[in-house]
Amino acid sequence: MSSFFSDPSSWVLVAFIIFVIIALVIKAPSMIAKLLDGEIDKIKSELDNARKLKEEANSLLADYERKVQSADEEAKAIIDQAKEIAKNLEEESKLKAEEFIKRAEQQAIEKISRAEKMAISKVNDEIVNNSVNIAEKIILENINDQSADKLVKQSIDQISKLKV
Repeated sequence: MSSFFSDPSSWVLVAFIIFVIIALVIKAPSMIAKLLDGEIDKIKSELDNARKLKEEANSLLADYERKVQSADEEAKAIIDQAKEIAKNLEEESKLKAEEFIKRAEQQAIEKISRAEKMAISKVNDEIVNNSVNIAEKIILENINDQSADKLVKQSIDQISKLKV
């Protein structure tokens, strides 16, 4: 047996056996199990927390994606509405411009017509005045007392015929 104690590996064996006995006496396996169970629970808790955080993140992501989509749709609606308003304003301004042009054209036609009538009236007045002057001149040059008496008689005769 002395050879047993002289060998260092024997002492390692004895130390190990003593260690196992002490560990069993102070309930080391249950303590280790409790420590491991605590770590397992802690890891489970962290995993659950991570899942919750992931779900919240996915929920927030979906919410933000909906908001972005909603904002895009709203922006598109605003742009479409602005285009429609611009189109309506353009059509309205075209109609107003056409109406203005028609009114201006009608006024120009009326103005030209009035100017034409005035010009015709002035020409007619001038023709009448010139005709009267020429007739007066011709009558004064060609009528003497004898022909004047004859004209007066003829006029009286014609008036008499008209009365009957």
